[in-house]
Amino acid sequence: MIRRALVVALLVLVALPGLAVALTVNDVAREVRCPTCNTPLDVSSAPVAQDMKAYIARRIEAGWTKDQIIAGLVDQFGKNVLATPPKEGFDLIAWVVPGLFVALGLASIPFITRRWSKRAHADAPAAPELTPDEAARLDEELRRLG
Repeated sequence: MIRRALVVALLVLVALPGLAVALTVNDVAREVRCPTCNTPLDVSSAPVAQDMKAYIARRIEAGWTKDQIIAGLVDQFGKNVLATPPKEGFDLIAWVVPGLFVALGLASIPFITRRWSKRAHADAPAAPELTPDEAARLDEELRRLG
């Protein structure tokens, strides 16, 4: 009895990864855009989007991978159908430039704060000079306290 339970548990554990990687239409649709309304395909209801979803479903049933299906859609509609630009060639700029701006912004923080603190010290009014009578009175008060 225990042996059967272990065999069944082992079979379930072996089958789980296969079930987890089952490709759905929405898995692919999140990666592409509708060419008519330029919204993500998984939320678009345009006629072209419905046709694209049917295309995706047929390809999934035929055993195509996600990358193969997306490549087929790019062949039909062009690179503009991709939800994110490819990470190669000229399109690599879309991935690199935002990171550079963030890095430059973070690197400039110490310089900006240093400039602000210098400006704050320069704008502060200078302490007034004490007259000899005030200095003598201050010395007397400090002697009394100390």
